Amino acid sequence: MKPKNKRSSQAAAPSFALAVILVCSPLGCAPPGSSATVVTSDASSDSNTASSNAASNLIEQDKLPILITVTISPESRVKAAAEEIPMELVQDVWKDYSIEIENAAGITAPLVIESEQFLTDAADLSRDRWLQIELQPDRPLSGMQTELRTVRIKSRDSGVRTAILNFNAGQGTQDLGFRSDVLVTFKVLGK
Repeated sequence: MKPKNKRSSQAAAPSFALAVILVCSPLGCAPPGSSATVVTSDASSDSNTASSNAASNLIEQDKLPILITVTISPESRVKAAAEEIPMELVQDVWKDYSIEIENAAGITAPLVIESEQFLTDAADLSRDRWLQIELQPDRPLSGMQTELRTVRIKSRDSGVRTAILNFNAGQGTQDLGFRSDVLVTFKVLGK
């Protein structure tokens, strides 16, 4: 009697699809003029489409200057810090910036921006409320370690304008030392 071949008696190891997304940072990871590359396998057309869309969103957001870095600690405490970049707006014109989110807790709640300077009604003439902000995409965090969001900002008033922005990811995530508050000062050019 012939001994059984060990290989033929073992089940074939399953093969797994692998998706790799390479996105170059502002510091660079590819030569100037080259673009980020997306390499995917054909495991599922839905996952390929999602990976491609995520990569294109990251590439577009990577071109925008990072205004604020938000860090979510493993204990789910949110802190934020403004970056050292020129903060200029044109009165009544939307301008896009990026927000970099470092999510060590893997939170999947929505990121919330609050400020007493938010203008909620066009009829409000208070000098204290002048700022409009939209966070895009308007969906909860993905839970990934690092992600970028686009923040659109518009000022009703011209001149030098200052706002305190507070970041949180739901009740109980505010930092106890008020490190989730960021002071931003914009130079707003008149039309």
